[in-house]
Amino acid sequence: MKALIAEPTKAYRQLLETVCHAVGFKPLFFTNTSEALQHLSLHPVDLVLTSLQLLDNDGINFCKKIRELKDTKHIPVVLLTAEKNKTIEEPATQAGITEIFHKSDIPRLQTYLSELISRASTYNNMDARVLYVEDSLSVAKLTIHILEAMGLDIDHFTHAEHAYEAFQTTDYDLVLTDIFLAGNMSGVGLVRAIRSTEGNKIHIPVLTMSAQDDSARKIELLNCGANDYVAKPILKEELMARVHNLITNKKLLDKLKAQQHLLQELAMTDQLTELYNRHFLMEIAPKHISEAFRHKQPLSLIVIDLDNFKTVNDTHGHSAGDIVLTQTARLLKTTCRNEDIAARFGGEEFVLILRHCDAESARKKAEVLRMKIADLNPEGIAVSASFGVAELPLDSVCKFDVLFSAADHAVYEAKARGRNCVVIGKVSAPEMGTQ
Repeated sequence: MKALIAEPTKAYRQLLETVCHAVGFKPLFFTNTSEALQHLSLHPVDLVLTSLQLLDNDGINFCKKIRELKDTKHIPVVLLTAEKNKTIEEPATQAGITEIFHKSDIPRLQTYLSELISRASTYNNMDARVLYVEDSLSVAKLTIHILEAMGLDIDHFTHAEHAYEAFQTTDYDLVLTDIFLAGNMSGVGLVRAIRSTEGNKIHIPVLTMSAQDDSARKIELLNCGANDYVAKPILKEELMARVHNLITNKKLLDKLKAQQHLLQELAMTDQLTELYNRHFLMEIAPKHISEAFRHKQPLSLIVIDLDNFKTVNDTHGHSAGDIVLTQTARLLKTTCRNEDIAARFGGEEFVLILRHCDAESARKKAEVLRMKIADLNPEGIAVSASFGVAELPLDSVCKFDVLFSAADHAVYEAKARGRNCVVIGKVSAPEMGTQ
């Protein structure tokens, strides 16, 4: 990146040269503002640094002349001053100065320059996908050129109806749409349709454009769910800044959601077996029980307890015991349906909640699992399990702990019968309660 520097003092020019090279700017020095303006009119730069006190002018008037040039209206202009007079801030801002730094505050100036370099690098490497809707091909060609220079992938449509079809099937990081479009759906209609979409797509940022600078329309667009608005004719720097901010914020939000999802997974998952943990089971089970009772749909619970697991740990070691648990858990995962809940209740005890499943069907499933566990033979260790099954009664409300107790007692009976078998428990009338 290039920085044009108007500075009369040789010593300070040398200091600025060192700072510029340190952050990645190529400095171009001028002591005469006429020559500097001539250069700016012919050669683009990314930044202007000017001293307040110049040999043939002052920094504020120099900035005014910079803003009068065709291609320098939007580049940052930094004023460097040795004064601490706050009265210069207002005229400097009105002239188009974007930042003011005291000449002694080199660290802050260097930080600012580094941020410009970083921002420019980000602008050129956005790595995002944009849905762009514009029916003017000449405008679209210019806009696409700007966006592709930022590293963006663009899907361009001239009709909002076709764009919305693509929106429903493709993942985008930004929607950029004109307000007035060919076809039956306007840009406003597209915004409304996007904000009516279910799922995560409803939060994709929308940047709208219009040649009519109408305050009422802007307010209506924002109320409909647009995130930002840019007026035509499009200013390259403004469009890049707005697109960059919206996509950056969207990606930060995506990252935050992913982290929240990971934390939720960690909170409800048993780290060893990767099954749901007891805490999650105690939270979700009452909801499934309540739903099954309300709709009079069968629901069964299976409690699985590995036989003689203490002996496995004592004989083969806890690492071998962990392998037994993880392989058993993997078997439960692969055997269960998507709608089933498999959890490690604690120690060597597992729980399955089977929705739309009566006691007899649950017993058959338990028998299949019992035989598969017996065939596991993890690390050459013979393993078996005892099963207790209980079905949710649909004639009276039943708490989860009551249903679990019935299945748990059935496990104890299975142990008493010699282990490695399935027993169906029954929720008796005295155990019935209110949720």
